[in-house]
Amino acid sequence: MNLKVLFVMLFTFAASEIYSQFQWSLLPTSPGNTGNSRNEDIYFTDPNTGWVVGYDGNVDKTTNGGNSWVRIFNSTFGDQFRSVGFFDSNTGLIGTLIEDSNKVLYRTTNGGFNWTAVSNISGKRPQGICGISIVNENIAYACGRYYGSARVIRTTNKGASWNLVFSDTTKAKTLIDIYFWTPDSGIAVGGSSGDLTGNAVVIKTTDGGNSWLQVHKTSRTQEWCWKISFISRDIGFVSIERFSGFSYILKTTNNGNNWTEIAFRNYDEEGIGFINENTGWVGGWTGPTYLTTNGGADWQLAGWGTNVNRFRFLSDTLAYAVGDRVYKYTRGSVGVHNISGEIPNSFKLYQNYPNPFNPNTTISYSIVENGFVNLKVYDALGKEVRTLVYQNQHAGTYEVNFDASDLSTGIYLYKFESGNFSEVKRMLLIK
Repeated sequence: MNLKVLFVMLFTFAASEIYSQFQWSLLPTSPGNTGNSRNEDIYFTDPNTGWVVGYDGNVDKTTNGGNSWVRIFNSTFGDQFRSVGFFDSNTGLIGTLIEDSNKVLYRTTNGGFNWTAVSNISGKRPQGICGISIVNENIAYACGRYYGSARVIRTTNKGASWNLVFSDTTKAKTLIDIYFWTPDSGIAVGGSSGDLTGNAVVIKTTDGGNSWLQVHKTSRTQEWCWKISFISRDIGFVSIERFSGFSYILKTTNNGNNWTEIAFRNYDEEGIGFINENTGWVGGWTGPTYLTTNGGADWQLAGWGTNVNRFRFLSDTLAYAVGDRVYKYTRGSVGVHNISGEIPNSFKLYQNYPNPFNPNTTISYSIVENGFVNLKVYDALGKEVRTLVYQNQHAGTYEVNFDASDLSTGIYLYKFESGNFSEVKRMLLIK
């Protein structure tokens, strides 16, 4: 074997490993949206313990990394939960869009089972809390609102009391998200108009909120910054929402001092999350999620998630996202095996075996050319319950194990897509 062939083989294997190791998957038992609501925000204090808040006033909690969820709270004081953050496994915050200034912020000291309105907020109170940034075990910042009343508040005692640190309407009139690298340095993002007709703006402080600079303002009107995603202290991204017209994202490489505008597409974008400088995702208010692997130069449908509003990265191998449901980015739990490198004559999806099954079965398929493969499982109502394969693969025949131990008895559909080929088959789970 010559060195050139060996290199190609090693590169192919490495590329396959990169694509196959990590993926976004729907958490099957995660809370879903009802009516016009959605999951607005998510926060984890460790890889296993996390909370999801929804616009309908619900709080759901997991203690096993999203494998199961328990509804621990349902609002009796109003709905419109927008943001969440926890200092530790017991003490946390919820921001709301309730315009009553006495109900914009709630605090728990027992892991989210009970919540009390925070009344100790000095100065002008926000009329809503859209973003929360937990800095350390005692300090946090919160900002709001997406529709007027641009204010930032700060706590140094786990959210028991707060001080107003920003309300300068010459720099911003709406604030939607906030992120701090240290107790003193951070940014907040929003717009220049209180009715969402102005420009998108980014403001920054390096002295704990005592002073702020407007470090970026777009030239286009009828847009506003929405969500923040930093992969390091220097490199970060911000989504820019607009109801219609071509939209952009922002990127900084110098700790938020300067920002570059990157073209996205004609889309009402909201959530944004980057795992590194090249690979990232953007969600939409009512639409699908998009993926880039070259820093935003090109975008394609990601194949998962609708209405995604928040990404939370715990590391470069573990992340969560919320919108219509909850999604998890991690090393794939299913094994994809190439059982034949011989190029088949046609694309083909085989019947799973065994069928009926309990709880494991094997699904095989063939692809005639190198390309992207998408294999998902749906319940009888058409709701997605599992992503089995979502990666680039070389021509050949593959098999993948499907573990349905967390699902109920019933008929399930599995859909295979590669290139222009698509096929659906049925299988029966009997427990």
